[in-house]
Amino acid sequence: MTEDQRIRQALAAYELGTVHAVHHHAGTAAKTWRVETDRGTWLLRTRGSRTSTDELIAFDHGLRAHLVRRGIPTAEPVPGRDGTRFVRIDGQAFEVYALMPGQNVGRAGPRQIAGAARLLAAFHRVGEDYRAEVPPVAQYRTLGLETATTRMESPELLSQVYAEIEREAGRRFPRARAVARDWLGRLRREWADDAYFGLPQTMTHGDFTLANLLFAPDGEVCGVFDFDWSRRAPRVRDVADGLFFVSGRRRTPLQAGSIWSLTEAVRLSPERGAVWLAGYHAAYPLTAAEWDAIPLALAARWLSVRVEGMAKVAAADRLRFVFANLIPPLRWLEAHWPELQAATASRLGQAALP
Repeated sequence: MTEDQRIRQALAAYELGTVHAVHHHAGTAAKTWRVETDRGTWLLRTRGSRTSTDELIAFDHGLRAHLVRRGIPTAEPVPGRDGTRFVRIDGQAFEVYALMPGQNVGRAGPRQIAGAARLLAAFHRVGEDYRAEVPPVAQYRTLGLETATTRMESPELLSQVYAEIEREAGRRFPRARAVARDWLGRLRREWADDAYFGLPQTMTHGDFTLANLLFAPDGEVCGVFDFDWSRRAPRVRDVADGLFFVSGRRRTPLQAGSIWSLTEAVRLSPERGAVWLAGYHAAYPLTAAEWDAIPLALAARWLSVRVEGMAKVAAADRLRFVFANLIPPLRWLEAHWPELQAATASRLGQAALP
């Protein structure tokens, strides 16, 4: 069955009105189409292969209902003709959502950075009350590693993935491979399970990037979406995501349908990073242990993003995708983390952070 046939069959499972047009909207692994009908505009969304089990979908839909009840600006999936909130076609899960008002931004300014930080803090506070268990997931299945785990960015699993990629690379990208090895060693020492699970836990978003946010004109977030990777985890994992993917200065405007754009090596800065971290900390204070863990969480996310995205590019581009721009964010963290902490403390009107 072709993609167009699957889309038509999925839409037939819903009462959305007469379809006038269907356009690709966003997404790489989980694609989204904008559907225009005589009853309004909708988003038809597929779920990624790693997050499409019945158990994970039930967890996702329960979380969305919890967030809506608690005032977080998101949406629940539309029920189909039979009352269910997703449909499977050729083994692929489809969902429909009503289009919410708001604007995606290609680059975030200070108002959007601060608004996103406040929204994430509110999300984390509300998430403390959602206790549903999420089944283990094989984060690196698309890379051939079937090991399922309840934590994300496991240093041991990441090390296995990078060891295999290094064998494929041979002598290419020697500096990037050396930097990755150094950071993976540090993560195994400092970001192992006892440190990871020892930090304050809440329900995290799991993919807190500009691509999954809608903004109002005043800079506040009026829509947050894509909870495929939500689970109980240290909240610093999302804080690190926002520090990079929201406050980082993009070199090019975000293109939500391009994995190259979604995972661009942004320019980190103390000024913009301080807006993000101060905005979050003022709304939901971080502990001293959490401040120490943010660079580890960010490095683990960045190393993981490089290899996970590799599965979405042409074979000839795989190694370039992983290694070509891997070094700058990691070197920046090594050189500038104390400066960023000082800028954040100054913005908060404090002599130092906890």
